[in-house]
Amino acid sequence: MAFDDAPTLAPTFASIRRHPFLVAALVLHAVPLIALYHLGSQHIDLAQRERQQRLVESGARLTAQARLEKRVHDMERIKSLLEQSAAVQPAADKDDDVQFSAQPKAPEELLKQARELARKIDDIERDTKAERLAKLLDIPKEKALKQIAETPRPEAPPVTPPKDAAAAAAQIEQLEAKARAALEQRRQQLEQQQNGMQVAAGATGATQGGINNSKGKGNGNGNGNGNGNGNGNGQPGQGIGSGALERIVAFANPDMPDRATQAYTGRMGAFFGGGAAHVPTVDAATMVKGAGRMIGPGGTYANRVWVNRWYVIGPFDGRHGEGLFANYRHPPEQGVVLDAAYRGKDGRLVKWDYVDMAHYPLEPPVHAEDAVYYGYTELMLDAAQDLTIWVGADDDAQLWLNDRLVWKGGNVNKDSFFGLVYETKNTFVRDYNLNEGTRVVHFRKGRNKLFFKLSNGPTRIFFSLVLTK
Repeated sequence: MAFDDAPTLAPTFASIRRHPFLVAALVLHAVPLIALYHLGSQHIDLAQRERQQRLVESGARLTAQARLEKRVHDMERIKSLLEQSAAVQPAADKDDDVQFSAQPKAPEELLKQARELARKIDDIERDTKAERLAKLLDIPKEKALKQIAETPRPEAPPVTPPKDAAAAAAQIEQLEAKARAALEQRRQQLEQQQNGMQVAAGATGATQGGINNSKGKGNGNGNGNGNGNGNGNGQPGQGIGSGALERIVAFANPDMPDRATQAYTGRMGAFFGGGAAHVPTVDAATMVKGAGRMIGPGGTYANRVWVNRWYVIGPFDGRHGEGLFANYRHPPEQGVVLDAAYRGKDGRLVKWDYVDMAHYPLEPPVHAEDAVYYGYTELMLDAAQDLTIWVGADDDAQLWLNDRLVWKGGNVNKDSFFGLVYETKNTFVRDYNLNEGTRVVHFRKGRNKLFFKLSNGPTRIFFSLVLTK
């Protein structure tokens, strides 16, 4: 075999043989670089997880702070309710004032406020007892007050400064529980006074379903804001007995109807629960559609407004089945803190996202099955008024207006609704009408808080809130 016919090495291997030290240097430099790259990636991942954990811990603190402020705010409402129940003339709607907290207060400051409210509630209790004793014994109120003052009372525990924020929170919780016990006692007294008979604890229809047996004429409008004492025909007014009792029951049961209203369209009661959904009909010829969250000057002129701007958070862990309304409760239900972050479904970090939907209906930015979502917005009105809410969802939805539940639509018997929405030719999207039914609720002048909980099972998800007059 000739020399020219001998096998030759590939160019790459030839280069390695000619420059062995250069190749070795490159290898020696590459190995540390690769190791540093992997170590750097791990460090970045670790730093990101630590940053997320700090956000979650901060969110938990902010939520606890919001819950603490709500306890004190509830004590303010309890004081107002007790004052109204004892007043000769109806008081203003202070118990229904909406709380908008701009800057969080320190636990020590909240505790000071709670102690002052507890003292005022004790004074109201004592004054109410004196009124009842004076009527019972037919004696002057001053004499009744003196007798009450002479009655031995259990010694109150000494007031000790809290050691830390947790101790202050515990004391506030105890004071709120005591205030709620005083309100419950007053509720029982009013029920005993009503019609001279004891009303069963579960018979709340007198205050929630529009049933009123009080005598006398009046022009009550069903929400406890009328000027009469009720007319005995199912329209409760603002009598001290019926109106105050209605307000107390509504406060003690925030997830019950806020007033006697028009029922949902179709054959339904005050709330869906597990009832069948029915898509309401609309008059497309007279429809003037708009979107936003302002009603009146500054808002879009329309007679049919889709609320399309929300802060939305989720997904959180959820469960599907016939118990969807018993779905898991997550931190946003304790208080809306738009700066907070939490651990959501599958351990992911979830934060409030501002959603301004350009296309109807509202869909959460992140889709997940067997999940729970929450939404919050503020609706602005130029005048207090009654509006009809049109609500629909896939699947379960609950809607609170100013901290009071005004809608609950269940998934149990909504097969017909889903069939109409998804399996028939319709104009529901065009007409802003992916809705299960309607209900009339009262909005106050200015800002109104809206908060929804949306529980999704399999496949699709949406939420619809439309307002009409």
